[in-house]
Order: sequence, then C-alpha cells, then structure tokens
Amino acid sequence: MSMNPAATSSKSPLDAAQKIVTELQGMTPEHQTLGLKFAMETLGLNLPSLTALPAHVAPAVAQPPVVATPAHNSGGGHSTDIKSFTTLKAPKSDLQFAAVVAYFYQFEAPVDHRKDVIDVETIKNAARLAGRKQTANWKYTMVNAKNAGYLDAAGDGNFKLNSVGENLVAITLPGNAVEPAVGKKKPKAKSLQKKVSKKSARKTAKNNS
Repeated sequence: MSMNPAATSSKSPLDAAQKIVTELQGMTPEHQTLGLKFAMETLGLNLPSLTALPAHVAPAVAQPPVVATPAHNSGGGHSTDIKSFTTLKAPKSDLQFAAVVAYFYQFEAPVDHRKDVIDVETIKNAARLAGRKQTANWKYTMVNAKNAGYLDAAGDGNFKLNSVGENLVAITLPGNAVEPAVGKKKPKAKSLQKKVSKKSARKTAKNNS
C-alpha cells in the first residue's frame, strides 16, 4: 500500500518524536534502546550512535562483609570506663570525685552497669579502678558531698546525684569549680561578745574624755 505524500508531509518530526517518547516512557533503558533500534531497522535507518545496544553492565564486585562494631553505650559520648571518665573530668577533691562517680554510673557507664544510686562499695571500687587514693571513710566523703550540695541521701547508705552535682560534672568540670565550705566552725559567740565589749568600752572611754 502506497503512502499518501500529502499525509506524510503534514507530520512534523517533533510530533513523531513526542509519540515515540510517549510509547517508550516507563520502560527500562535497555528496552527503550531496543525499541529505537527495531524502529530504525524497520525504517531502514542506520545511526550507529543509536543502534548500538548498551554494553552489558559489569557484575558488581563483591564487597567484603561489614563487621558491625559494638556501639558505645555512653549517653554523653565520653568514655565508658571510670578511669578515663575521671581523667576527663579531673575532679579536684574527693567531694567532686563522688559527684563524678555518681554521674558516671547514672549516665556514662555501659547500660548493664548503670545505676541511679551509689554506696560506699561503689565509690571505693571506682577509686580503685580510677587509680585514685582511697580515703579513710568514703561514707563520710559522700555525706560531705551531700552537704556541699552535689548528692542527695537515698536511704540505706545510698546517695543519688542531684541537679547541682549533675551540672558540676556535665558543665563545670574540668574547670575552676569553687568548693563550698563544708564543716567549718562558726566563730564562737563568746569571742564575738568580747569584741563587742571591747568596742563599747573604747567608745565609752572616748565619750568620757
């Protein structure tokens, strides 16, 4: 059947291209190339740049299996051992060390070793692991840390980190944290009375003169 020249001349290459694109949309690149190749062969066209079939995709090189490394359980991203954490925070006193130990076991230790309270055995063992000198009485140290505002008593010889101690360890240390005065005796009332009496006596003598 002969083609009608008038009909052929009424078609533009752009219209034809749009129809081809519509038909090829949704196919894989390989099938689109084959479609173009078959159409060009049917039309007797020979354009090497289009008729060449795509090269086979090289097989992917096998990658060695990725060995998963255990994630740190540290919430703060620091160290999960008490010695490194103590070195990092550099507490300047046993009271600050007590806060560091309480903070470590509440937030930084591996999950299966975390606890909300510490006792004498906990801080004593922490001092041993951190290479810190043992005190004569760690319970007395924790009581003083409570009096300094770092810990709260939790009953049965246990102590819990409070917000002041948490801020000390998380924000202030290492640094120049000022230790609160703990256990200092106030001047005796008798001494104050003597000072007042002497001052009054001098004032009286001055007025009489």
